[in-house]
Amino acid sequence: MEEDQDGNEIHNCVIKLREKPKQRRKKVYIGCGAGFGGDRPIAALKLLQRVKELNYIVLECLAERTLAERYQIMISGGDGYDSRITDWLRLLLPLAVERGTCIITNMGAMDPVGAQEKVVEIASSLGLSVSVAVAHEVSSAKLGPGSSTKKSYIMEGGISTYLGAAPIVECLEKYQPDVVITSRVADAALFLAPMVYELGWNWDDLEQLAQGSLAGHLLECGCQLTGGYFMHPGDKYRDISFPSLLDLSLPYAEMSFDGSLCVAKADGSGGVLNFSTCAQQLLYEVGDPGAYVTPDVVIDFRNVSFHSLSAHKVLCAGAKPSLSSTPDELLRLIPKECGWKGWGEISYGGYECVKRAKAAEYLVRSWMEEVFPGVSCNLASYIIGLDSLRTTNIHDNNISCGASEDIRLRMDGLFELKEHAVQFKTEFTALYTNGPAGGGGIRSISSEFILNVFKFRSSSLKEVFQ
Repeated sequence: MEEDQDGNEIHNCVIKLREKPKQRRKKVYIGCGAGFGGDRPIAALKLLQRVKELNYIVLECLAERTLAERYQIMISGGDGYDSRITDWLRLLLPLAVERGTCIITNMGAMDPVGAQEKVVEIASSLGLSVSVAVAHEVSSAKLGPGSSTKKSYIMEGGISTYLGAAPIVECLEKYQPDVVITSRVADAALFLAPMVYELGWNWDDLEQLAQGSLAGHLLECGCQLTGGYFMHPGDKYRDISFPSLLDLSLPYAEMSFDGSLCVAKADGSGGVLNFSTCAQQLLYEVGDPGAYVTPDVVIDFRNVSFHSLSAHKVLCAGAKPSLSSTPDELLRLIPKECGWKGWGEISYGGYECVKRAKAAEYLVRSWMEEVFPGVSCNLASYIIGLDSLRTTNIHDNNISCGASEDIRLRMDGLFELKEHAVQFKTEFTALYTNGPAGGGGIRSISSEFILNVFKFRSSSLKEVFQ
């Protein structure tokens, strides 16, 4: 461990066993207040209001896409943290502080220190005095005598690494904060951290870490566990009424010291929480169920079971550490410029609308060839309402077009040069007066956006606990 000139502790990411960890609770209650960056703050407030025993509420609002967006905005002079943090914290802080519920969020994104300052400002405007801790990655290339985390926390080139639960646990132990803000932390680790802290687990308690990470994995997508993205009127097992779907409860977990786990939703709420919703979420974004890799533990999900205790609570058991119980490497995201993206959409309706859409697609491709020969091969085309959800495309003659009465042509292009993307936007917009009849609702955009993913050796990373 070392300190920079501002007195911030800087730790190597190699995990060391906790010294005499203290068990603070027999059971900890952790809620999910957000499952992605576009989630609903009012739903998080309802969870706080309905489930008074919550010790923590996690706002998981960061993904590869949103991280890349924050980086693009930051290098253009905007905020590197999630700008919606103002909406979320202004709504949640008063009740969370009153209840003693700690908020943990990765909305710090590329600028967690900036997010910390914003939260302190929000609290002050609400007449609240809060402690806000930050856990984030530090560029080891910027560390040295006289270095400051105020400058080094932003990784050069927008690089960001999936950290584990350890830095959050350090924050909780040292500061007992009202809010913890992080940079990129693996989703399940956001939920695992308060379990490790409150229940006195250590980093070699692999059975408990596996169960805790199972809880985090089930909770991380919010209402997907409680009926969101599940309702289907054509399936009698998934036919949820409109009012019930409107009254979805975000989920929360009850975790005991021995790893006993229940996931639950607010009593009397709508939606559904059962074997099917849990099983669906268990398999979400899982490659090998026998070796699901997180920064804290590699988990074997193959013997996980779900048993409904009531309409609002499910017992979850069976997560185990895999044979390779801890990862040798962490995942790192590295933005890389690989070209320019351009896309356009236009709607057609009524008689032979599909043929008109195909004519429009033919024209845009031909116009692009007139200006930049050979570039049209970088365009992909499909028709929303006809073939956009199939493995076929608009050039497949076997597709039946008779039933289509309202469709939308979509064209996407990835170009090496900005001028190609700009030209595509220009040509697509020209469909208004130069294309087939009845086209409308044109949208076209050209922008730069690429994000590649690489692995790296964990020894090359340092973390900061501030």
